[in-house]
Amino acid sequence: MTRYGIGVEIGGTKLQVGTGHGGSELTRRCRKKVDPSGGAQRILQDLTGMVPELLQETGISRSDVAGVGIGFGGPVDSKRGYTLVSHQIDGWDSFPLQQWAQEQWEFPTRIQNDASLAGYAEAIAGAGKGCERVFYITIGSGIGGGWIHKGIIDEGQGLGAAEIGHNWVPHPVTGKPEKLEWICSGWSIAKRAVEYLESGKPSVITNLVNGNLEEISAEIVYKAAEMDDPLALTILGETCETLGLAIANVFALLHPEKVIIGGGVSLMGDLFWDRLKDAVGRRIFGPFRDSWCIARAALGEDVVVVGGVLLALSG
Repeated sequence: MTRYGIGVEIGGTKLQVGTGHGGSELTRRCRKKVDPSGGAQRILQDLTGMVPELLQETGISRSDVAGVGIGFGGPVDSKRGYTLVSHQIDGWDSFPLQQWAQEQWEFPTRIQNDASLAGYAEAIAGAGKGCERVFYITIGSGIGGGWIHKGIIDEGQGLGAAEIGHNWVPHPVTGKPEKLEWICSGWSIAKRAVEYLESGKPSVITNLVNGNLEEISAEIVYKAAEMDDPLALTILGETCETLGLAIANVFALLHPEKVIIGGGVSLMGDLFWDRLKDAVGRRIFGPFRDSWCIARAALGEDVVVVGGVLLALSG
């Protein structure tokens, strides 16, 4: 008998629910956009029917479902099954999500931070497959992390771990301590570009957004860098130097076989990856010089849902 897991992703912009029976592939996935104005209650209303609808569409019997794994976009208390807070959606403070899900769907349920769950998926079925020690970093609108050791998520004291986005690093211009997330996230890359342009720095970036600075994104900055725009190359260099410093510290502290990078910023091309690898290599701890690797994530937008499926099947 094939056993299925159900994976759920609760993000700031999207909800995803999928089914699978292990490995990197989902048998089915459905997605809805999040309406932030509706808060947590609107998300819960949308989620309520998504799992039974998915089972009906796939023809999977309830008796064949091992459980549900949920990746939540914020810190969680995984031991109690509570969400602690969302920095994007109101209403998640100290919410008993595990209990709610079990009452709604009547399946055993486990919850995790979405970055930790994504790291788990990459370690088990993605770019870290076969490695005992994997550190995962997702770089999108924010920066999250996950530390996976011998196929198990290290969740610290039950409130999470590997929160690399909240590590302090020197600001590339002022040298003052700033959180890594405030320098290297996609949102922060765009913000720094706007600040440079508003200070009078010339750049092709202005032309790429037709003068509308609100349209600037990390993707636009990278596009300008590919056009050899000096300002964009400066911003890219600052980002890679700062991120490289943080990653070199991860290798010194934990010595994972791989640091895997996912999220929108990881989709940048060779200009980003070559500079990042150089920045890490110049700072790597000497004895580890021949035993470090950084790699792009392999599972794409399904990564959290795949992680949820694997978590459900592991319980």
